[in-house]
Amino acid sequence: MYSEIIKQIRKAKGFTQKEVYTGIVSKTFYSDFEAGKYSVEITKFEAFLTNLGITYEEFEYFKNQSQTNDAAFSQNTIDQLYKNGKFEELYDLYEEYCRDSNKELRYLAIQAYLLVLITNTNFYKFSRAPFSEIVSELENAKMWTLKEIKLSKLVLLSLSEKERDKAAEIYKRIMHELEKYADLNLKIYYEEIGDLHFNRVQSLLIINDIEAAQAALTTYKEIVQASDDLYLLIQLKFIENLVQLYLAFPEYQPKMKALLAQLSETPTSETHFYTIIFQIHQEKAKSYYERYKI
Repeated sequence: MYSEIIKQIRKAKGFTQKEVYTGIVSKTFYSDFEAGKYSVEITKFEAFLTNLGITYEEFEYFKNQSQTNDAAFSQNTIDQLYKNGKFEELYDLYEEYCRDSNKELRYLAIQAYLLVLITNTNFYKFSRAPFSEIVSELENAKMWTLKEIKLSKLVLLSLSEKERDKAAEIYKRIMHELEKYADLNLKIYYEEIGDLHFNRVQSLLIINDIEAAQAALTTYKEIVQASDDLYLLIQLKFIENLVQLYLAFPEYQPKMKALLAQLSETPTSETHFYTIIFQIHQEKAKSYYERYKI
C-alpha cells in the first residue's frame, strides 16, 4: 500500500523514478519497491518523501484518501460497529476480507477480529483459531509500519496468562519499531507509545500481574509528562483509576464511575471506549480485591 501511494504521488507530480530514488537506493531496488516486492527502512522512506517534496503528514493524507476511495470497508466502518457492539458484523467482515489480496483490507479485517476477541467472544460463530496465524504473520514481517504496530497492540490485549513471554517479546518489538518515529514525527510517536502502555497496563491487569502493571504505569506517566498531550493526560487519569480499582475496589469503583460521568459530558468515541474497558475490568478487579485484600 505504501509503495503504491508513493507511485501514485510520483506520477501525479510528473516525477521520474530516478528523481525519487537518486541518492537513496538503486534503480532496481526502487523499481521493485514500487512494484510492492520490498519494504524500505523508515529513513529511506522519509528521503523518498523529501525528493517528492511532501511531508509525512501529506503522505498520510494521500494514503487515507486512497483508502477511503478504494476500500470496500474502512476504519470508520470498524469504529462504528465496535462502538455499537455489533460484534457479529465485525466477525463477518473478518471472514470476508481476511484473505483479500489488498493488504490494507486484510489488515482492517484482522483488526476487526482482534476487537471481537478482546471484547466479546460470546456468540456462536467465534473461533480463536486465526489468532496464532495473525501473531505469526506479524512476527515474520521484517519491518513494521504503523499498521503492524497498531495490530500488535491489540494482540497484547488478547494474550493469556500462559503467554507472558510472548507478550513481553511483542511489547519489546513494538518499543523498538516505534523508536524510528521519535525522529520522524513526535506526535505520532507519543500517541502510539502512549496507547502501547495503555494496552500493556490493561493486559497485565487481566492476568492479575498487578506489580508489573504498576511498573508499566510508571513508564506511562513519564511518557505522558514528556508529551504534554491533553488526550494522553485524560487517558492516563483513566488508567490510574483502573489500576487502583484492583487495589482498593470499594473506594475506586465510585471514583471510576464519577470520572466516566464527567467524561460523558463531552461525548467522544474515547468516552465510549473507556466505558467498555471499565465493564471488562470491573468484575475482575472486584474478584482480585476480595481475594487479596489485607
